[in-house]
Amino acid sequence: MPIAIIILVLAIVLAVYISRNKATKKKLLIWGVAAIVAIAPLLSWIAGILFGMDEGDGFVGFTVMIYSFVLLEVIGFVLVYLGIFKRMRR
Repeated sequence: MPIAIIILVLAIVLAVYISRNKATKKKLLIWGVAAIVAIAPLLSWIAGILFGMDEGDGFVGFTVMIYSFVLLEVIGFVLVYLGIFKRMRR
């Protein structure tokens, strides 16, 4: 699990670094892709494992993992959608 936490932190730092000094559309796209590719799977896996270990039941951990993954993926897709179709103001 420490490797997953390190990769998650590195993905967030990389997304912050790439999105610096970019337009809003680019930031939304970068954060959406980062959420879909790296943040959603790793964060949901970590939360599911920790919650399952705390409750002592693997099914509870799996349920938390699935629901948090779906929620974070939907957030990522909304960010990508907004990044693609947002109008730029002059």
